[in-house]
Amino acid sequence: MLAIKHTDLYAGKNTTLEAMLNARESRVMRQDELIHKYSCAVVSYTLNIAGPVKRFPLGDSCFYAGKQEIEKQFSRNGLIAAENILTDAETGLECLWAVDADARLLKSSMVELEEWHPMGRLFDIDIIAKNGDKISRSTIGMPERSCFICKKPGAACARSRAHTLEEIQNRTLYIIENYFQQSDAQLIAKNAVRALLYEVSATPKPGLVDRWDNGAHSDMDFFTYIDSTAELSAYFRDMAAKGAANRNAPPEELLARLRYRGIVAEEEMFRATGGVNTHKGIIFSLGIICAALGYHGAPFPNSDTILQTAAKISAPALHNDLKEITPQNAVTHGETVYIKYGVSGIRGEAAAAFPSVRFWGLPILEKAIKSGNSYNDAGVLALLHLVAHVTDTNVISRSSPEALKTLQTHMQAFLRTQPDNAAVLEYAERLNTQFMNQNISPGGCADLLAITYMLYFMTN
Repeated sequence: MLAIKHTDLYAGKNTTLEAMLNARESRVMRQDELIHKYSCAVVSYTLNIAGPVKRFPLGDSCFYAGKQEIEKQFSRNGLIAAENILTDAETGLECLWAVDADARLLKSSMVELEEWHPMGRLFDIDIIAKNGDKISRSTIGMPERSCFICKKPGAACARSRAHTLEEIQNRTLYIIENYFQQSDAQLIAKNAVRALLYEVSATPKPGLVDRWDNGAHSDMDFFTYIDSTAELSAYFRDMAAKGAANRNAPPEELLARLRYRGIVAEEEMFRATGGVNTHKGIIFSLGIICAALGYHGAPFPNSDTILQTAAKISAPALHNDLKEITPQNAVTHGETVYIKYGVSGIRGEAAAAFPSVRFWGLPILEKAIKSGNSYNDAGVLALLHLVAHVTDTNVISRSSPEALKTLQTHMQAFLRTQPDNAAVLEYAERLNTQFMNQNISPGGCADLLAITYMLYFMTN
């Protein structure tokens, strides 16, 4: 369970009993007005919030999430509200809908929502039939609502005051905050997987696995990447959730708390691919991005803020890890290149807030999509700009710094001509043949393209 202090989040203006009674009376009057106006049932929605504070930011977020789900239930059942009235008051947010439907069916639909939704125990959804009667749960054969702390009948707990106000408030906040953190984590993970799928699908990519061929790789293909990507979905969700759970800590302290899950993710990747390294670099880099997004939570900040937070999280990987690398213990291509040429690779890129993504990948992708290009063509163009400017340790390990510099000089000259889509795709296809013949694979830039897609999805 999340450690939540109600004094930290349950901050708002106290309301009085008299104000609550007046609000209830006004709500009943509005319900009656809708019934007489439309001669139909009314759905009345408020929140179950204990104590004198009825309005606070998380509570409002909970209310609007519930309102959206109620309206989705209408849509699922082919119902259209003749009118809805939203009331914004210090006694709490309220919403009424006039709906021409059988009141018992409406009650069943709303009970389904209350029972299913993770925050449903906080939703107070009443159905008033067109004759003015309130439809109870027992009318549709459902038991009364249980206490959200001890699971005993809720009415009995309320009458006996079995739980303190602080217990109820802390549980209320836990339910709301846990829901939004989990919702954020799922959204982040979904877009991380989407970014990896878009990256591997972008075609043609010089020297890289795509929908046409395996590039300069003999040990993997398009489906190897699909298998690996599917396996990493839970990892991305866990990284986002871990970032959210550590919002009270400085981001510089997060890396130590993320490392173990990253190690497990690598093992999961190798198990899914039969020992092939498809995503080792992206497990580090995109995992850090997911943690940074979780650390901020929705509404998510702009890409620069996300990348700056990612830099703070990953800084120890540059300052601590690289100094431990020696010619004897260097394992990866990136570590070998660091020892030989002093190029810090993805660790340096992350610690510097991914300048290649900020200055090349994302601006190029955004401009291309805004100009009407497909995600595929925009991705290919962004990749070419990345390869033309990034000191990719994968390329160096398969050739040399001099070969990379010569290649980039030619690529930059081509890109300065501002080629159209057809020319870009034709050029990328020619480069692919060249890279395959020379055994060159810009895998580092492929990872940066995935991060570029990810940031585009999360900030657009």
